[in-house]
Amino acid sequence: MPSVKQDAVQEIKDRLDLADLVSEHLRLQKAGRDLKGLCPFHQEKTPSLYVSPEKQLWHCYGCQRGGDMFTFIQEIEHIDFLGALRLLAEKTGVELEESQGAGRRRELKRSIERLNQVAVRYFHHILMENPAGKGALVKLEARGITRSSLGEFQIGFAPAGLRKDNLVRFLRKHGVGDGEMLEAGLAVRPEGGGELWDRFRQRIIIPIHDERGELIAFGGRVFDETQQPKYLNTSQTALYDKGRTLFNLNRARKAIHEQKHAVLMEGYFDAITAWQTGVQNVVTTSGTALTEHQVRLLKRETQELVLAFDRDDAGRTATQRAIELASKSGIHIKVVRVPQGKDPDDYLRANPDGWAALREHALPEWEYMLRQALEGLDLTEAEDRRRGAEAVIPVLAKIPEASVLEIYAQQAAARLRIESPALLRDVQSLQSGRTPPPRPSPTRGEGGTASPRRGEAAAGAGLSNSPVGKTSQTKDEGYLLGLLVSRPDLIVQMAAELQAIEFSSPGYGGVFERLGKMVTADPGVLPLDRLSEFPAEEQRLLARAALAHYPELEEGSEAALSQSLAQIKQTLRINACQRRLKAVEAELRAARTSGDESRLVTLMEEHGRLAREREALKEVRYGTSEVV
Repeated sequence: MPSVKQDAVQEIKDRLDLADLVSEHLRLQKAGRDLKGLCPFHQEKTPSLYVSPEKQLWHCYGCQRGGDMFTFIQEIEHIDFLGALRLLAEKTGVELEESQGAGRRRELKRSIERLNQVAVRYFHHILMENPAGKGALVKLEARGITRSSLGEFQIGFAPAGLRKDNLVRFLRKHGVGDGEMLEAGLAVRPEGGGELWDRFRQRIIIPIHDERGELIAFGGRVFDETQQPKYLNTSQTALYDKGRTLFNLNRARKAIHEQKHAVLMEGYFDAITAWQTGVQNVVTTSGTALTEHQVRLLKRETQELVLAFDRDDAGRTATQRAIELASKSGIHIKVVRVPQGKDPDDYLRANPDGWAALREHALPEWEYMLRQALEGLDLTEAEDRRRGAEAVIPVLAKIPEASVLEIYAQQAAARLRIESPALLRDVQSLQSGRTPPPRPSPTRGEGGTASPRRGEAAAGAGLSNSPVGKTSQTKDEGYLLGLLVSRPDLIVQMAAELQAIEFSSPGYGGVFERLGKMVTADPGVLPLDRLSEFPAEEQRLLARAALAHYPELEEGSEAALSQSLAQIKQTLRINACQRRLKAVEAELRAARTSGDESRLVTLMEEHGRLAREREALKEVRYGTSEVV
């Protein structure tokens, strides 16, 4: 929770009804005890966004967004929690009292920004006018970086020489204290103590700004290619979080709006070289994996993203991860394939006018993923076609829209020379458990899962639509979460058991851990009243679970609740054992293919042990090992 009193959050919730707030943005209609409407966050023809006036929560079963009124305003207005808090406080007339800690943090940010401004002038002066920067300047110009770009991007150089504290001594002369330098990430204290050293030494310095143009950090590239690491960023500070920043977004915003798409590359010099060649809608992740927050930053500016990463293994992996993450937000994605062996910087330096041709031949994201899956296979051979089918099914299963899935299933089937309905059946088999048909009354499904009740058209089916895996196993975990978030008094009692459970995704593990800490610190807490303290993905898990209806809770039967909890915990243990078995079976197939007899024997023993463990767990759960 940002440093604002919890009672201000609660006062806003007391003064404002979620259904009224949502109704200002979309038309809601009755759906049993809940309300439903067309989701404003993705295109749809059938309402999938549900609002619970009773629980003051909302969730969309199409795009998986959800939360409370603050989350809704964050999504609809594209602002952070504090922005939503201030907007709703103004709407409801609630006065916000920020703590002394908040004032301290604001002052710290101002201090870091001032230090960064001093440091950037120092680094740039060293590069452009000091003999210590001459070698770096020659190297940059040999790389094709123009004087104009050096000035535009305020590129600099951090010298080392015989000393390791050049910037430290410079800042001290300007009245900067050691603590301020450490907090700004400009200095480090060596192991064992002693005088401060510069964080950046013998590196080319690239200033990093946020989307508003505020100087928040620096990136340092080695001058000597034998030096490691190749890139070094400012450590995380009150002003800078690498996962929440896109390099060059402040400059690229105008071009992104004009061209109606953003180009995402990997490194600083990719963006700088692209800028020189006239491609000015480029931002970069600065060599890190794309994050959900970075996707949100991009989506505020555009609905189309072009990926242009390196063609090496790391670049291909980054491209696939970016597609999987960004596609969940509904943003349209295309992939530019830079010629093999080159990164965008290399290519654009050699072909300053070549971007238009690359952009013209960009592939839609799922076509790219299918081509990657089938790369290197001879599809005239039956065995390679089988391998190809096995490779494309997981790709197709990640496509969120049914119509788009059918298009690419047809495309993949044509290449594999099979019928697309057969391929779709395999995809649906992999997806089984995502969207089971609604059941009119609560029953125990396969594996002993308690199915949530859908009160008329209520949102109980949400437990089968999880953004962290969307499997029948996450349905079990979602049901457990729904029970415990409604009965937080049981969380501490079950703490040891929850820690021992191997959840199918880190998302559920994280939310149960956070709930445990919250209830331990405040036994009387109602977690849903403090939803804003959870990360966005965990808020969605909690909102979806809380919106479902649980007969054990509604009937007030402690015996039924105790029985359900015991059955779910045992089912989760069976599921975890089953996942380990499947992993071993995959290794067994690989060992048989490679002819590794020693490995094969070991794996067969492990498989037998796990199979016996699974049957013992089933015996406890169902009373017989014959039940599946």
